[in-house]
Amino acid sequence: MKTTNFPLLAIALMTAAPAFAQEQDSAGVSQLNTVVVTATKFAKKQSETGKVLTVITREQIERNVGRTVTDVLNEQAGIVINGAGSNPGKNKELYFRGATSQYTPILLDGIPVADATGLTGGAIDLRLLPIDAVERIEILRGTQSTLYGADAIAGIINIITKKGGNKPVGGFGNLSWGSNRSLKGTAGLQGKHENVDYNIAFTHFETDGISEAAPFDTVANPKFDRDGYKQNSFMANVGIQATEQLRFTPYILFSDYKSAYDGGSFQDNLTNNNKSNMVHTGIRSLYDLGKGKLYANFGYQKVTRHDESAWGTTDLDGRAYFGDLYGHYDINSWLQALVGVEYRKTELMDTTLTGTRTFGIGSQYNTSPYASLFIKNLRGFSFEAGGRYTLHSQFGNHFTYTLNPSYLVADKVKVFASIASGFKAPTLTSLYSRWGNPLLKPEKATSYEAGAQTSLLGDKLDLRVTGFKRDIKDVISYINYKYVNYNKQNDKGVEVEVTARPVKGLEIKAFYTYVDGAVTTQASVPGKDTSYNNLARRPAHTGSLNVGYRFSKFYVGTNIRHTGDRDDIYYAPGSFSGVPHPLKAYTIWDMYAEFRFNNAGRVFVNANNITNNRKYWEIYGYSVQGFTMQAGIAFQL
Repeated sequence: MKTTNFPLLAIALMTAAPAFAQEQDSAGVSQLNTVVVTATKFAKKQSETGKVLTVITREQIERNVGRTVTDVLNEQAGIVINGAGSNPGKNKELYFRGATSQYTPILLDGIPVADATGLTGGAIDLRLLPIDAVERIEILRGTQSTLYGADAIAGIINIITKKGGNKPVGGFGNLSWGSNRSLKGTAGLQGKHENVDYNIAFTHFETDGISEAAPFDTVANPKFDRDGYKQNSFMANVGIQATEQLRFTPYILFSDYKSAYDGGSFQDNLTNNNKSNMVHTGIRSLYDLGKGKLYANFGYQKVTRHDESAWGTTDLDGRAYFGDLYGHYDINSWLQALVGVEYRKTELMDTTLTGTRTFGIGSQYNTSPYASLFIKNLRGFSFEAGGRYTLHSQFGNHFTYTLNPSYLVADKVKVFASIASGFKAPTLTSLYSRWGNPLLKPEKATSYEAGAQTSLLGDKLDLRVTGFKRDIKDVISYINYKYVNYNKQNDKGVEVEVTARPVKGLEIKAFYTYVDGAVTTQASVPGKDTSYNNLARRPAHTGSLNVGYRFSKFYVGTNIRHTGDRDDIYYAPGSFSGVPHPLKAYTIWDMYAEFRFNNAGRVFVNANNITNNRKYWEIYGYSVQGFTMQAGIAFQL
């Protein structure tokens, strides 16, 4: 590691340290005492679990009005959203601890949102998820296959949506205007009457955007056309308290977008366009047992895509079914158990009537019983031991496990470790698309993690250091327009996170992440293997400094994010063979400010890439946005 990659962390610590000598008006909230649900699938303090979890609070979400889910995730330790600074309609690639998006399931209130049509291993298209319906986000790091299924190898992102209000009828919404003729607005209703609560919201976003592709020669091609983007989303949930113990919550999310896109790196195009939509619906139910709870969840999802390009017209229909029945029970004051069974099915259909038929038709399903035993703060010691047995329709039966001890010292320092395994079957796309390979083998992963977390100085300083290692056998990669199994993928890294609250109203956050990875493939000579770094578009070093201060009715915050050197794979026009291309490091500076009239209304302004940095690549050959701004109003009635 180069010492020049640590400046943001150093600045954060130097900024925070002198301030602790000042008088404190109020204590901060310790991260160790934060109650979360994603770590164990039921409510538990972070101090009672060895899992590594980050919470993006409601207040942080509210300070991202006019932005997107990808903007918020891109400011978190260990996460890189490739395309976050590109044209709004450009696809957003999530990398979590160096792993691609197919290894990180996205959940909505604990139920997976998947995409059987996707080329990225079945991962959901992040553009389909509206941030304005989000209450909070919990990010769980490391392999979580025991509780969340085979794909949860890098981690879990659980998006928790807004629920009903505290009066019969209430309204909320926002409206913002911004650069590139961008307009975004949300209107919603929420309320509670007797045993029923509800939340309904509609969001519209449109922008002229920028050119997706960058001109190769700004003299010969001084300007490409703008590639616009338009999105609508509707979300509703209704909570029904049928009895004192029994609750049902039916829900629905509909989201669609239209986007124009270019022909590739440095290649403009005036006719390429895509239309995509998603319906995600189902029901969550809960029965209170007194010393535990019983959950029954069902989800159905349909994603359709219509694409027109130089390759022809393609229409895809992907469907996913999810059922999960589980319960947890407090055996005594320090011992808890969780038992469940899960069912998943995906289907992919090509409904193209004209042009080249790209995808075949296929389906696969699996049933997975699972169980975990938890020791809860037994004289400071906590422990989770669990296993899942996956019965897959195409790839046989596989057992995965989790062992996760932790120890809390003096209620202030938590040391933790974890070893967990994962199993991931090839997706329908990787098996049956034009580039598919029906001979693919499933991937098998083993992950290791260890670290320490502490809250000091009256809970005004939180610090966490985590080291991790992830080994995947038979890793599936998309190489030169073909899905293939590599021998193994070995990734490792370190995360350092600091949160300081030195005085009332002031919060300082900083993180530094190091990630390294190498793939090992069989060489032509028996017994000789070849290993090389293959984390394309994933930097070894990332860091961020975020400072926010609230005084009276004003709030001002700033975020500086540094992305280190990395390599991309460049496909020249007409070439089917990619070549590595180095990308230089870059730093982006954003700011946010708001003024609250009262508890019901505020005006805000978001300024992004303040230095108007355009001299960097997220993806080689694709444009990035320079300075942009959004301003608007938000209200709660």
